[in-house]
Amino acid sequence: NTAEAVRSALRDFEDDLHTGLRLESPGAELVVGACEPPAGGRFGAKTEIILADQVLGVFQKIHVLPYKDTFKYNFDHMYHNHLVPYFQTQQVGEFTKGFEFSYDSVRFQVVGVQPEDSYGVVGHNTEIFYEGPEIERKVLERLQLIPFEEGLPDKYRPNKLSLDEAGLLRDYVRPYFAQRSAAVRTGETLQIRDLRFKIIATRPSEGGGVGKETELACQGVALKEHFKPPPRAQPKGKAAAKAAAAASRDDQENQQCLVS
Repeated sequence: NTAEAVRSALRDFEDDLHTGLRLESPGAELVVGACEPPAGGRFGAKTEIILADQVLGVFQKIHVLPYKDTFKYNFDHMYHNHLVPYFQTQQVGEFTKGFEFSYDSVRFQVVGVQPEDSYGVVGHNTEIFYEGPEIERKVLERLQLIPFEEGLPDKYRPNKLSLDEAGLLRDYVRPYFAQRSAAVRTGETLQIRDLRFKIIATRPSEGGGVGKETELACQGVALKEHFKPPPRAQPKGKAAAKAAAAASRDDQENQQCLVS
């Protein structure tokens, strides 16, 4: 990609630029990595362009399958209305086999890439395979999780004994699970952006994935990352031995004083 070809691709795009957008023009193919402001906007004469030093790998082939619980109509429908728009507008960074994503409430998983075990993105010449058995999973009825205290902004904790559940669900939990389909279990910890959460309970208890109908709860008290246990009480035998040793030292000191 030459600087002029990149500039031309940005200038010729007739809509708002945003993170994840894939663009191409003669001599350039690129993915917008970040925008300021984050919401994006039109390219203008005063727009500063920063060319990243990372060259993205581009897959030769990729195989993507949908999750059965969000399957819509048929494979061709999902390819044209979900897969193509996602790879055209929402790719953020390189990924590989096992990557999960969703577009317009339909969930997918990458089940194969070529070159094998490589990281990359979908480009203009990537061949996309999109048919095969739908992926089955157990969908949770309810999921309760709580953030750790460390790093939790004050606005999400009105006081030490409560949390802003609506804000945490809106800003962290729902966006995270919109793109994650894999199962979670009680006791598991999740890193969601700059916060860590712990799964407190699931229904059913054996765990599962989050779906459209899953009830999400974030109620309780923020967790402490590290607890300082109270000092351990010494066994009576050891305590008595220490007391006897101290008494013996005192007796010796008294005897020395009398001799002098």
